[in-house]
Amino acid sequence: MATQFFIETDTDTYGDCYAQSAGNMVLLLSTMREYGMLTDAEPLPPVCLSDFGLTVDDFDGPPSAGKVKPEKAEVFAAAQKAAQDRLERDDPATTGIPRYKAAYHDGFLITPVEIAAALHAYESRPADRRGQLERSLPEWGWWIAFLRKAATAGIRVL
Repeated sequence: MATQFFIETDTDTYGDCYAQSAGNMVLLLSTMREYGMLTDAEPLPPVCLSDFGLTVDDFDGPPSAGKVKPEKAEVFAAAQKAAQDRLERDDPATTGIPRYKAAYHDGFLITPVEIAAALHAYESRPADRRGQLERSLPEWGWWIAFLRKAATAGIRVL
């Protein structure tokens, strides 16, 4: 299974895409780790509908369809917002991209702050070392170019 990275857009469409196979993700993540671009931040625990007092009886059909009964609409909206906030969590003091955001295709948003920190970590390495890496792994150069292009918008990981 491939991991796909999409530049965030202001529309319902996906922006530019970068994809990696499962095997190549190992290389991508280990290279990012080597260059100080990843952090070990932990994700927030998943949002459970039961945390909001919702049960299967509060839905017209399966909960995954999202057809909540009208009297539970506000509570369901709060649960959805909490789930979205979890995916888009940002630490302004970050030193890179949290590994879990890049490693799992759960819809996490790699924020502009995280991208900037990762690029700063990479660019602080000696130019000859970066050049050697980009010559030996052409995909790496494409990844860095993709990060630079996404630096102001963020990247959605699916």
